[in-house]
Amino acid sequence: MKPTRLALALFLCLGALAPARAQNDAPVQQQISETTAAALLVQAGRLDDAKLVLAHVLQITPNDNQAIFLVGLIAVAEKRYDAAIDEFRRILAVEPDRERVRLELARAFFLDADYDNAERNFKFARAGDLPPETKTTIDQYLAAIIRLRRWSYNVGVALADDTNVNGATSVHTVDLYGLPFTLSDNARRKSGAGIALDLGGEWSPLLWEQTKARLGGAVHRLEYGGHSFDDMTISVYAGPEFLFSRWQVDTLVTSFRRWYGGEPYNEGIGGRGIVSYIVTPALQLTTAFDLQTVSYRVARFQNGLLTSANIALGYTLSPSSIVRLSGGIASQEAKLAAFANSTYWLALDYYRDLPWGFSGNFQPAYSWTHYNAALAAFGVIRADRTLALRLDVLNRRIEYGGFAPRLSYIYVSQQSSIALYRFSRNQVQLGLTRQF
Repeated sequence: MKPTRLALALFLCLGALAPARAQNDAPVQQQISETTAAALLVQAGRLDDAKLVLAHVLQITPNDNQAIFLVGLIAVAEKRYDAAIDEFRRILAVEPDRERVRLELARAFFLDADYDNAERNFKFARAGDLPPETKTTIDQYLAAIIRLRRWSYNVGVALADDTNVNGATSVHTVDLYGLPFTLSDNARRKSGAGIALDLGGEWSPLLWEQTKARLGGAVHRLEYGGHSFDDMTISVYAGPEFLFSRWQVDTLVTSFRRWYGGEPYNEGIGGRGIVSYIVTPALQLTTAFDLQTVSYRVARFQNGLLTSANIALGYTLSPSSIVRLSGGIASQEAKLAAFANSTYWLALDYYRDLPWGFSGNFQPAYSWTHYNAALAAFGVIRADRTLALRLDVLNRRIEYGGFAPRLSYIYVSQQSSIALYRFSRNQVQLGLTRQF
């Protein structure tokens, strides 16, 4: 039997499908589309018949999003979650605001135990025009994810082209103790190409009903030719997390170590407290407080206590966009007062899925740093103003093994009361990400 006839025959046989009736109570035949017929077959549990109909539809109209959606639903029913995720993402690449598709994508990730992507897409779906009972179900999924998620990780690797790999000034001479000195080549800005690597992971098992353990770490590395300006930081943390209906409280022990140019640069150990509060399902408030003792391997006069605090508001605007506003303050003590300082910063993070499969993420940030005393060599107190901009663009249609290529542009400009510390840099990165 041909797919069209099969679907039509099923429709006519199912009295529960509410056919129109004439005055003599006899059913009146109605024509329906093949896609509608396939949906009825899916509802009736006749998946093999539905697949025949959908194969015919997609042979004629390969970009029929309703048919693609039904193919995804069938894949979920058959526990082929990777295939379902591919189908739902295919639709969202064209129509990023389809909240029902977001919801099914989130559910497929959840059933596949990919809780990070499930959480992200559930939050997007909830921002759409869904019935109240569906939003309540999403809230239950989100609460379950917090307890079920035992492992999370992020991987980012990129080729980087940088106009200022050492973050140095472009001036040729500076005045020290009132006399002009010419800067060596190594002290001035250098351009170069290299590799940027970011790895992170966390193990967070549920210990009791309201308590989880958190054990994680991260590696950030920039590696350039010649290794003189290679920069690597390894950080680790561990501690308990306490869960409440709308609150999360973390108390962590933290530590880091940094290498620059292949040599140990500095290290620190301390603690962090984090409090997160769900103001509304779409709005989350997070505050954090850090305290670390920082030690430098060579410049020991910079050793001291680093204290910082920050606050962030994250809001899901729509099924395809989210915005995050954050700010903070940090105070660095030092044995030599000229290196002790206070920093204030503000940052915005705006993400949006666009048509044709593109996604964009824009992150502007601005900081003010003021030092406590004058540097003897310059005779003035150092004060810096730093503007940082980052733009990430990727195409969700280009994906393999959960990763998509990402193009990033990073711009940093620092103005300072001391010429030696003024610089700007432009960096372009081409790499892979799994966060989309």
